[in-house]
Amino acid sequence: MVIICLEDVIVESAIKRTLEPIFEAAFEDSSYGYRPNCNQHKCLDAIGRTIQQNPVHYVVEADIKGFFDEVSHEWMVKFLRHRIGDERVIRLIIRMLKSGIMEDGLVIASDQGTPQGSILSPLLSNIYLHYALDLWFSRRVSRQSRGKAYLFRFADDFLACFQYKDDAVNFQRHLEARLERFGLQLSKEKTHCIEFGRYARENAYKRGEKPKEFTFLGFTHYCGKTKEGYFKVKRRTSRKKLGQSLSKFTDWARHARNVLKKGDMLRQARIRVFGHLNYYAITDNLERCRYYVRRTEQILFKWLNRKSQRRAYTWESFAQALKWVGWPKPRIHKNLNPCRRAEVC
Repeated sequence: MVIICLEDVIVESAIKRTLEPIFEAAFEDSSYGYRPNCNQHKCLDAIGRTIQQNPVHYVVEADIKGFFDEVSHEWMVKFLRHRIGDERVIRLIIRMLKSGIMEDGLVIASDQGTPQGSILSPLLSNIYLHYALDLWFSRRVSRQSRGKAYLFRFADDFLACFQYKDDAVNFQRHLEARLERFGLQLSKEKTHCIEFGRYARENAYKRGEKPKEFTFLGFTHYCGKTKEGYFKVKRRTSRKKLGQSLSKFTDWARHARNVLKKGDMLRQARIRVFGHLNYYAITDNLERCRYYVRRTEQILFKWLNRKSQRRAYTWESFAQALKWVGWPKPRIHKNLNPCRRAEVC
């Protein structure tokens, strides 16, 4: 963990307010993480609409091993000096980068990595990948591709979409060397080039295979169809994220039954379920959200009845309690239909 005192927080906040507008003017539109007026839903919306409305037929999904622990301080300083001329600010950031981490009561300094939990870390990570990845893609990969090419990045998670397979293969082949130049390592087992797009479903069936899917920002993207039978990019909560969410809810309920009253436990459970739905309740994902709500109800019923030897609720009384607390009902919170018309600004 990182030990940050109040003075450090004040200084980091001031530096962030200074650097953010300077680099925001330079950042590529492909970057969505930790930026003003950007979030995961906007990134997901852009991906869906791009694949839906453009000649995209191949997707490269990639993963960087331990990005925040492998950031090179030497390269970071070089990137900062592109737009920051005041060496006093540079020296201050270097001191923060070299502040180290606390392990077993000892502070260990390092020449790489960004301090986890630092206010400045998200901005510094965006600056690093802006030069290491975003500019390389927009100025070289995209321009040298035979067809259309698009990059989408949220913090250290990214994927690239291509019109032609040879462009996607070339990008994947050169990506590892590009990242290694800046001290980053590509996870080969998690980096794949798949056929995905308007004709991917039919082509896979002709080969006797299942259509390929990819996972990004907690959602599994797959090739679906509209009610009229036309191609549509669809998404559902990834099996891994769904399992993790239910596991965390179970751990919380097991602990909360010993420290909270029944009413407080119901109210806090409601807040947790709302938080999940606010993110995952998007277009075409209602079935997975219904499953999540149903399972949390079962988990909550189980652990409420284990607060004491006497059974607290029957299913009938539990339903009344859920109604009393305003238990959320699954519904679409965010319209990310890739087929919808462009919104007027």
